[in-house]
Amino acid sequence: MILSLLLALAPANARACELALVIALDVSRSVDKSEYVLMRNGIGHALLDDEVTNLIAWMPGGVKVTVTQWGGAGQQRQPIAWRRLSNKQSVIEFVEDLIEIDRGFWYADTSVSEALLHADLMFRQLGSPCRRQVIDVSGDGISNAGPEVNPISNAVAARGVTINGLVVAGARPDPVVYYLSEVIRGPLAFVEVTHGYDDYAHAMKRKLLRELAPNLSLLD
Repeated sequence: MILSLLLALAPANARACELALVIALDVSRSVDKSEYVLMRNGIGHALLDDEVTNLIAWMPGGVKVTVTQWGGAGQQRQPIAWRRLSNKQSVIEFVEDLIEIDRGFWYADTSVSEALLHADLMFRQLGSPCRRQVIDVSGDGISNAGPEVNPISNAVAARGVTINGLVVAGARPDPVVYYLSEVIRGPLAFVEVTHGYDDYAHAMKRKLLRELAPNLSLLD
């Protein structure tokens, strides 16, 4: 059913790559050791879900994905370079590398603005453009370091990039409200909410399905 709907909604002039996705992981001090593992492995479980891998295999040219980690000012890194995912085996190989990466920073502040700037720079590494560019930024709190977020999220979106958020709710000030007002931008941008890291894999699956096939969300 999903694939038949996608065939009807697919663009006639799809490019060599349908989607370039930056998965930007929050490794600030609010994320403890066990929460980091749940987040990292949760992304792996979500990618390996049959619904997700089937969508990736269907997409013209597959999907290009990279992973970044971010904390405070000047604390960003790219532990996994861009990879093309086009079938189940390529996803398995990506996830095998993903679940091995350690966090790059400990006891870091939270700079969403610099996370977005770093993620946006990653698109310039691509040899050929994809039809859509999406930053998938996680977080469980608001910025407390770096430049103001709003002007940067607006500037990134002005280049045609969609910024989505996966927010772990519960902190104060409310990070969900913050991401809705200050962070997410661009065509069909949204915030996926989870109320704990134990449910991160399910939230990430929901988020990936919407990012892989955003037109389907218009049918809800």
